[in-house]
Amino acid sequence: MKRYVKATLAAAALVGVGVVAGCSSSGSGGSTGSSATAAGNANATISNLQIGSAAVSTLNYDASNIGYASGLGNLVLEPLLIEAKSGKIEPWLAQSWQQVNPTTYVYHLRHGVKFSDGDPMTAADVVFSWDFYRAQGSDNAYNFPSSLQSITATDPYTVTVKLSQPDAAWAVVPTGAMLGIFEKKFYEAHKSTFGQPGTGVMGTGPWSITSYDSTTGAQLAANPNYWGGLVKIKNIAWTFYASETSEALAFRAGNLNVAFPTENQSFASTAGTTLLSAPGSTQEGDFVMNTLVAPWNNIHVREAVAYALDKTGLISANGGYASPISTLITPAMLDELGTPAQVSATLNSLPSYSYSLAKAKQQMAESPYPHGVNVTLAVQNTPSYVNVSQAIVGQLAAIGIHATLNVEQVAAWTSEFTGANRTAIPSQYVTNGADSLDPGEGFNYFIGSANATANNWNGTNWSPPAVDKLIAEGFTTTTSAARLNVYKQLLQQFAENVPFVPLFLEDGTVALSSQYTWPSFDSFYLEAGPWALGIESKS
Repeated sequence: MKRYVKATLAAAALVGVGVVAGCSSSGSGGSTGSSATAAGNANATISNLQIGSAAVSTLNYDASNIGYASGLGNLVLEPLLIEAKSGKIEPWLAQSWQQVNPTTYVYHLRHGVKFSDGDPMTAADVVFSWDFYRAQGSDNAYNFPSSLQSITATDPYTVTVKLSQPDAAWAVVPTGAMLGIFEKKFYEAHKSTFGQPGTGVMGTGPWSITSYDSTTGAQLAANPNYWGGLVKIKNIAWTFYASETSEALAFRAGNLNVAFPTENQSFASTAGTTLLSAPGSTQEGDFVMNTLVAPWNNIHVREAVAYALDKTGLISANGGYASPISTLITPAMLDELGTPAQVSATLNSLPSYSYSLAKAKQQMAESPYPHGVNVTLAVQNTPSYVNVSQAIVGQLAAIGIHATLNVEQVAAWTSEFTGANRTAIPSQYVTNGADSLDPGEGFNYFIGSANATANNWNGTNWSPPAVDKLIAEGFTTTTSAARLNVYKQLLQQFAENVPFVPLFLEDGTVALSSQYTWPSFDSFYLEAGPWALGIESKS
């Protein structure tokens, strides 16, 4: 999923390992993640939970991932595997799996899993769902690597995946919450309206949809057939809001229990609440420089920018809820490839650019622009984006880079950023979120020459052959230690050439009513199973 546009696509995180030798668990449905909050009563029944989001036009992930991004679809559709807070891939609808050779994965499904209509889930449903998602033209096809050769049901409870060549990217695919399994029979009975309001989808999740209107919201009821046991939240009233302001006002009035704001500071102020937050994992704020055009094509200018941007001040402009970061690949994305000491050593070996106006001015003096330069920056018309961009304009002015800021509507900005004329892309502040915590799969969509083309997201257009080679090696290399070395080299290339400046890692946040607690909340909440299972009543 391309997540530069935070206004339409939510942050998410998965995790992967180089080779899955085989895992199993007798786990059942339950709370997810691990960030602690006030104690709740895990056994208490909640009669009705009120949740809000922007409108969800469809739950058909083939057409749009908006239902996944909002969190609504995640309560109904479940993946085969999940990513736990530990960073490990764990079973969910699959009870175990193994990589039997470098190009073959086998998934053994749980027995007794039923769709909310009472019909059993079988391998045929899994194969049908995955083939549906990977079909040409699907909004989800990007999740499936080109190395995927076939997906077959080898018996009613076994799915076998064959690759054309070893590919570390496959290991994380079954954890994709946007690849939730749906009932083949239900789809075939509702082909023309599948996922749409009035029809919805048929999943195995803890809740099923009882009504769904694209303008007002949806009603969900506990699934009596849920394989994970008794569902404590009996009903969910999901309301769609035209703006975060109206959503915040509904929260303040007590008409809403759960919301996931994108404009944290303004939502919290309007709602009269303090957001629950957890350290981020992959959602970054970056300053992107188009290396095809002056002055950004000069390494001294780019290094000057790296020294000149005060990340603490930019976090403040963002409204808080973030921490500074200095690398393309976040530390969490390397955790599975080495010990904490090895990961730390890798990151500490890289060139760094601590805030220093003196060093920034020295680099500008060595550039073709010792007396300053005028530039134009762009930003999408979202309050926090504009605030951060205005702060960047002020900080760059201190070293003689005088910027004019163009504020653009999201659709126009997206068209410009992904346009065929790559020299027309302005440098700018953007956010991006990884599709996966696997270091290769996660950020592959906005680096490399393949993405420095029309309809793609490499806004820096920096794509030397050495980087393309390392991107490819990251997928074909299957041992953790070797992959860590590949990504060390990739990070070295980015740190030395500075096509963009990593600024901060955004926290995961949620607005939660005072009568509830979410002991397990973390920034992985969308990817660790049906997230509302973690919400508890305080009474």
